Amino acid sequence: MSAHYRIDARLIDNSPELIQTALYSLIKSCLSLMTKPTFTPTYQPFKPTIVAGYISMLLGVLFCITYFDRPLAEYIHHVMHVKIASFAYSSQTHAVLESLSKSPLVLETLAFIIVVLSLTKPYQLRLYHLRNIILLVAINATIIRVSAKIVFGRTWPETWTNNNLSWISHGVEAFYPFSLSAGFHSFPSGHTLLTFTFASLFWQCFPRFKLIWIFAMLAVVLGQLLHNYHYLGDILAGATLGLLVSQLSINYYCHNKNFRHKKGPFNRS
Repeated sequence: MSAHYRIDARLIDNSPELIQTALYSLIKSCLSLMTKPTFTPTYQPFKPTIVAGYISMLLGVLFCITYFDRPLAEYIHHVMHVKIASFAYSSQTHAVLESLSKSPLVLETLAFIIVVLSLTKPYQLRLYHLRNIILLVAINATIIRVSAKIVFGRTWPETWTNNNLSWISHGVEAFYPFSLSAGFHSFPSGHTLLTFTFASLFWQCFPRFKLIWIFAMLAVVLGQLLHNYHYLGDILAGATLGLLVSQLSINYYCHNKNFRHKKGPFNRS
């Protein structure tokens, strides 16, 4: 029994390093596929099942905001900040969760590498359309992320900086529309939005690694939620917007008349 606990302890101690190694291998593997024209996204119509999925996620967001967010935030605070604080490996546990919540940084790094490679002669033609769609997706996701946070103006579940209003510290959970203060920018989760945007795009580009993209999406959800960085409703909203931004951006690019007159690996089905 003691040996079992020693193994678990080593895994916890080394988790951040293992995650970093896995992510490095992922980036290296994706780049190795650049020699093959198998990484291009295609036009994605809004089928009834897809529309139903978006509607379900939206209803889930509304349900969480109305009934679920506050009690869940209290439970997570009690478990993560009270019980686990006394656990021998609490610092390693938080390090693992912090690594998981950094999923968008890894995907953004991969996107940046692809854009840089597309400027070099060997990859200029092969990555032309992929580079354009990455830039379009990044711009759209950033605009939606910043504007949505300002428009909705939701308080955070925990107090992080400058004594910001929160449910745990002040008993305040509310929306203050069009607030420019970072203390009211909990909704939607920007990390989740960016992760789901790029993960869904790369899922089309590199379907061989679909389990990795699923892991990235689950990782940011767990990291943001268990750290109490965001309410569950914030995270669901970020996921919904991320998937929608990616799909709309790809479809717009595939419909663009200038695109149809250029040679490249993009295909419209």
